Amino acid sequence: MHYVLTIILALLSLPNFIFAQKTHDLKPVTVSDKKIADTVFGTWKFSVHDYEFIDNDRLLLLTFERSLEKAKVVLVDASQKVLSTFSLPDEAQQFYTDYMGFVNVICLDHIYRVSVKNDQIHLGSLPVDDYQTRIMPCIDTILSTIYFSNYQRDYPEFTYYAYNTNDSSYAALKTVTDQEQLKEYNMEYYFLKPKDRLYARKLADYYNVDFHRVAATMTGVTNSVYYTPLYAPLFTIHDTVCVFDHYSNAILKYDKQNRLVDSVNINYHHPKNWREWKHKLIFDEETSNVYAVYQKNGFYYLKQVDLYSGQIIASYKLSNQYVENIKVKNGYVYYVYRPFESLQQQFVYKELILND
Repeated sequence: MHYVLTIILALLSLPNFIFAQKTHDLKPVTVSDKKIADTVFGTWKFSVHDYEFIDNDRLLLLTFERSLEKAKVVLVDASQKVLSTFSLPDEAQQFYTDYMGFVNVICLDHIYRVSVKNDQIHLGSLPVDDYQTRIMPCIDTILSTIYFSNYQRDYPEFTYYAYNTNDSSYAALKTVTDQEQLKEYNMEYYFLKPKDRLYARKLADYYNVDFHRVAATMTGVTNSVYYTPLYAPLFTIHDTVCVFDHYSNAILKYDKQNRLVDSVNINYHHPKNWREWKHKLIFDEETSNVYAVYQKNGFYYLKQVDLYSGQIIASYKLSNQYVENIKVKNGYVYYVYRPFESLQQQFVYKELILND
């Protein structure tokens, strides 16, 4: 290295030494202060209803031409080339990625697991009842522990559990309760007529359940516009379990031994205009960022939640209105969108998340 440096210095000291100059023409670059949505996949032949990431280069698409009754699963690469197509024998609803990382297609009467081998799509039918009761309640894992819940849409309380696969033991992690809504839920029993109360108690005894739940089912209170299903998601971030309990206004953090190690106060779910909060958090597994989703005038906003302070530290407004199926991966927000009053099919777009 010293020898090379000596030669260079010697050359530079020569009086007649001249460096050759070369010029290169660069392609013009457009600079704009407007947000740009890049097309990830789009074609005029069919619309995209849902999508899932296979890896950094390929996407699984749930597509349709006229309706989801004749949907197809399509595999595409980063250049938008269609690699494989599989026609579904049942009316499709959506993709669902389970806690083991498998992509599944939820259909009207069936559930199919999707596998890709040598760029070819293969589907396997799963037992619907077993899958719904044993797999879908599971959320994530850390080492040998599986985290699941007994969540039911029509009841304003549920519990997260930790199941140890080594010794088949499980422990309650956190019970989430909307106290105000639970009180109103239980009051439905007292609004019944005396004969209906008696009938509710008989049903409760027969099925060994709380008579308040029977009464609420009889009145159909959970189908009311005034009933809001609980939303308190659990994410595993590195080796920490985070429960976003919007009803105790806190992010609760648990270690691998299921011990509560921290509680962070939050208030992002109580904006001035309560209608803007969409009861949705999106977790970017690559960056470990969590975004709260809001909507105003048809535009969605992603607001990053700081996991240590509980405060909103950044906000990003999507460039298109009324988008669907928002997902975040490695600092980009993806969504399905068709321009309003356009003949275009539904495309998949992405935008780089930049702070407003």
